[in-house]
Amino acid sequence: MLVLVPTREDVLAIQSIEDAFDLTTTTIKRREVALIRVALAEGLIESTLHEIEAAEDEAISQAAVDRVIAAGRAASKDIDRHGSRQLGINFEGQIRGRRIIRVKVSWEYHYYVPTVHTV
Repeated sequence: MLVLVPTREDVLAIQSIEDAFDLTTTTIKRREVALIRVALAEGLIESTLHEIEAAEDEAISQAAVDRVIAAGRAASKDIDRHGSRQLGINFEGQIRGRRIIRVKVSWEYHYYVPTVHTV
């Protein structure tokens, strides 16, 4: 079976959060993760002020955030539009100091990181 790896053009073609994430299931799809990782590699994921402040508060570097998105475990997906959590995929990974961090990646006009924190 031929598996197509998403490209920069695939990431740029996303027009809605439904294109970025399957909001009918909390099961994380390979394509969702692949699109996020292509977006990261292409410099198409933006940080938010909240993420920057949270990372600074917990001494988490941007490089660590990027490493967790690139190689961490896609741990969970939030899909409830009316819930208290931002829609998107939570990545978890270990950083320096043996800490585990969680990085949320969402989508609105582009992929972005709304928050990061130590687990």
